[in-house]
Amino acid sequence: MDFIEIISGQFILEFLGASVRFLYFNLSTLLNNDDFRTFSSFWSPNASKKKKEENDQLNNLLVSFFFVL
Repeated sequence: MDFIEIISGQFILEFLGASVRFLYFNLSTLLNNDDFRTFSSFWSPNASKKKKEENDQLNNLLVSFFFVL
């Protein structure tokens, strides 16, 4: 049971981190008239291993920082 909770907790953290990054980036694009990015560019479980690790680190860092605040 603990193993399932750890995996689902990691999944939820990554999803929340990607959601926050997605909202922040795309809200700033509305102000600066930049290009819109899709949600899959911030979180894609089926992406290449390098891209997935890079996104996972940023998502986990952001959510951890957000929960501490």
